[in-house]
Amino acid sequence: MKLAYKNKIPVAAHRGNSKYFPENTLSAFRSAIELNVDMVETDLHMTADGVLILMHDHLVDRTTNGTGLIREKTLAEMRALDAGSWKGEEFAGELVPTFEEFLELFKDQKDMLFNIEFKDFPHHCGEFAYRSAELAVKMMDEYGITERSVINTWSGELNEWLVAKYGDRIKIHAYSPQERMGPNQKRFVYDYAYCVCLFGIPEKRVVEKAKFDFAKEYGVEPWVYFPMDEAKLYDEAIENGTMMFTANDPKWAMDYLRAKGLHE
Repeated sequence: MKLAYKNKIPVAAHRGNSKYFPENTLSAFRSAIELNVDMVETDLHMTADGVLILMHDHLVDRTTNGTGLIREKTLAEMRALDAGSWKGEEFAGELVPTFEEFLELFKDQKDMLFNIEFKDFPHHCGEFAYRSAELAVKMMDEYGITERSVINTWSGELNEWLVAKYGDRIKIHAYSPQERMGPNQKRFVYDYAYCVCLFGIPEKRVVEKAKFDFAKEYGVEPWVYFPMDEAKLYDEAIENGTMMFTANDPKWAMDYLRAKGLHE
């Protein structure tokens, strides 16, 4: 079943409104709600005591005042960290949110779409990664967002396990080139993906149109993300056939698409 898009080209807020707020915090997601984005993207890790929290990196070092691996910390240790000051003094004291808090924040946003990235990978932490993924899907089911979500991982191995376990009731967001999704892959990514983020290289961020066309011929939606939201990149991606922008500056992205008649 396809996602219900409200716009010709939807915009996903990458880690919330992350250009202006500390990424993957509740303040970043509240701002995304206020902007009326089509989709929000976030990242899940499981703590040592089995609680899902929101953070992109495997280490807490970049976005908190702590150090070390998330999976080796308890929830209490994660909640003791300052997840806002790195972005600006005005965000001092921002907490690392739990996935439950995220789901509670969005429980009344019945039209919101979600891109939920699972960050615990089997080739890093073995069985722990599967327990983390099972808990995430269970909570997505409980809050009724699974049908409105894509599940995103940088582990092709985990993708394939998810498809085998949950079948077509979940939608896998994958990556191209496939080699970016790590070791132990056994399947061609386009055979199971709902959408694929097409990654270029720093010298050419937008891949050639043939790769967008190839995805569509397979029935897979081509999506794009760029570290910087820029008109030149957006124009080229639109011309090549992108079906989604994931943006660090979702307001700019929506305004730009609106001026082209591609977003309300």
